Amino acid sequence: MNYRIVATPQLGRIVIPAPVPHGFALYYTTLDFSGKIDAPNADAIVEVAREHFTVEATLTTCSQVHGFAARRGTPGDAWRECDTCDALWSTERKTALGIKIADCLPVTLVDPSHRVIANIHSGWRGAVQKITALTIDSLWNETRFDATTSYAYLGPSIRVCCFEVGEEVVEQFQLAFPDADRYVDRSRGAKPHLDLAALTASLLRARGIADDRLIDTGLCTRCDGSIFHSFRRDPKRGGRNLAVVAQ
Repeated sequence: MNYRIVATPQLGRIVIPAPVPHGFALYYTTLDFSGKIDAPNADAIVEVAREHFTVEATLTTCSQVHGFAARRGTPGDAWRECDTCDALWSTERKTALGIKIADCLPVTLVDPSHRVIANIHSGWRGAVQKITALTIDSLWNETRFDATTSYAYLGPSIRVCCFEVGEEVVEQFQLAFPDADRYVDRSRGAKPHLDLAALTASLLRARGIADDRLIDTGLCTRCDGSIFHSFRRDPKRGGRNLAVVAQ
């Protein structure tokens, strides 16, 4: 198993993937935490990084719009939320980056050699717009990010078992990716199912991430019995899971 579930007094159960390089923190919140962020909750989020990873940081989040923009997150004296974007990156210590998810795929990048971190909110709309590839391009242009020395993490999200989509969604992926049909499963019912995690993993490998540094939790948010918020399963609940990376 490439993750462990840990109970915390601040956020309830969290999921920690493995391995996480020394000097960095990475974890996902669960149903135990609503995902709503205010100043006290932001303090609780970074307290978990301090207690479990000995990483001191302040939190930056973003107002997400299912787009493809990536912005730099910088440390400050208190939690702040960036304007509309769906990916955050930083090269600075004492920085925590938080992404809100409720079925969408969180993609996290950590380059321990060059102290680069990134957190990407990749739902199907962002994936069609190639948000992960564009964020990596931003890192190459703005930092010393090196995919060959980096880790990539695919967090809890709706998986192919539960991700039923319409033909119009499949068509958008076919236009964006020549090999899109490899990630469409038509054996699970009347409508196609999309394997967004596998598509993203293939993209990351093509950009230079090594297999032994590509960590997929494999966790589905939608499945019955899941410990995560899921918009598809519980649309009225309105909760969000958080993917938090810090250094």
